[in-house]
Amino acid sequence: MYEERHKNIAHFVTWCNTHITGDEKGQSQIFLDRLFQAFGQRGVHEAGASLEYRVKNTKGGTAFAYLVWKPKVLIEMKKRGSDLADHLQQAFDYWTRLVPGRPRYVVLCNFDEFRVYDFDVDISEPQDTVKLSELPDRYPVLAFLFPTDEPPQFRIDRVKVTRDAADKLAAVYNRLAAKPAIGPETAQRFVLQMLVALFSEDIGFLPKGFVSQLLAECTDPPKAFDLLQGLFNAMNTPPSPGTPGEGRGEGSSSSGVLGGRFKGVPYFNGGLFAYPAPVELDPDYEALWLREAAEHDWSHISPDIFGNLFQHSMGKEQRHAYGAHYTAPTDIMKIVKPTIVDPFREAIDAAKNPIDLAKLRHRLQTLRVLDPACGSGNFLYIAYREMRRLEVAISEKQIELDPKAVRGQMSLGGVSPTQFFGLD
Repeated sequence: MYEERHKNIAHFVTWCNTHITGDEKGQSQIFLDRLFQAFGQRGVHEAGASLEYRVKNTKGGTAFAYLVWKPKVLIEMKKRGSDLADHLQQAFDYWTRLVPGRPRYVVLCNFDEFRVYDFDVDISEPQDTVKLSELPDRYPVLAFLFPTDEPPQFRIDRVKVTRDAADKLAAVYNRLAAKPAIGPETAQRFVLQMLVALFSEDIGFLPKGFVSQLLAECTDPPKAFDLLQGLFNAMNTPPSPGTPGEGRGEGSSSSGVLGGRFKGVPYFNGGLFAYPAPVELDPDYEALWLREAAEHDWSHISPDIFGNLFQHSMGKEQRHAYGAHYTAPTDIMKIVKPTIVDPFREAIDAAKNPIDLAKLRHRLQTLRVLDPACGSGNFLYIAYREMRRLEVAISEKQIELDPKAVRGQMSLGGVSPTQFFGLD
């Protein structure tokens, strides 16, 4: 079966290389029909999918999605060379309105690349990305197109990775919280500090493998205390005035540690490390679980579903005691989109000059968001992410109005975590 599927999809790729130029309007339908045939269908219509599917918008108008196959997939085509990330919002808008029978998966395609999303899992990052040239070998990414109704096989199972990591951190929290010398508050602070450190190691804020090596050296409780206290203190050490070096990313800047084991560890200015949690780790339990958690690539872990999995790692009595209840990202967007995203998008589209855009930027950068029952902070995280995207959209519009505008000279650092407030 593999050889036949590989042959059929390879033939489709060869056909595309010969006949497809990447014209969105003129070639999308035939491209999709041939894609369905390569996956064993007789064609798009024969499979039960619809082309140019009418989708009502919030203003009563009608938009057209390229392909809708309920309840399996929505496919949105863009011209060759398009940056598919720019069209994620449009696809999400369509998807939210495709009820009943809303498709499980969403695919963005520019003829050369397929990005596969599962918005029930993550509304920001694709579950997987595959190039057209890779499709004969990696076709299981689109396995839901087969008549046999197969689940897709992604290169990284982000849900499983996130669940495993959440389970490990929850186990560490539960064990530390039960110790009279530590308690729930210190245990929570320690787990949050470790979570940020693990993320930072895999997204480039900290040197690759740095945290993992420290955990490997936590062979007894005193060593664990000294090593992790040293790391958290370094992450809380601001640079001296005039210290050379550039910041390493959102929320961090050049290091104030000038020598020793933690030289070069950047300063994290959000306040999380202002009070490093004083914790000794048992090497056979907490330290072991953290080492296992560190083995995951945290760049693949989804922040906006972490709260859900962490909640489910708690016992029923704990969830009741803390009032832990998770709100899915798609439900959060039902609030964030109409109250923040849509009004700003409309205002950006209507802006006629740089003065209009400057006013919008100021309005965005002074907007404050409050979640009176913030829990794990998912609502605030998603609101922050969407406001950063709006900031980028304002800059893109500025370039459109003034082609001489230099992207690097425009402020993209204005939206700040200090605009977001949570109570719990």
